Amino acid sequence: MVIRPAPGMVLREDDRKRLRALTRSSSVSAGLAERARIVLLAADGESNTAIAHKVGVPRPNPDRS
Repeated sequence: MVIRPAPGMVLREDDRKRLRALTRSSSVSAGLAERARIVLLAADGESNTAIAHKVGVPRPNPDRS
């Protein structure tokens, strides 16, 4: 199986600021803060494997349906 990298993600600076604020907010759910961090890491060019490792979540298994 060939694993292809995901296409690059581009965020506007306003979007980055909002996502950074979500990661630091004590009034949002932990899940939302985690998703914001994932998006920021993806926009920084991190691989899915690196993101999963840094955030501490398992990578989805493409063989599972």
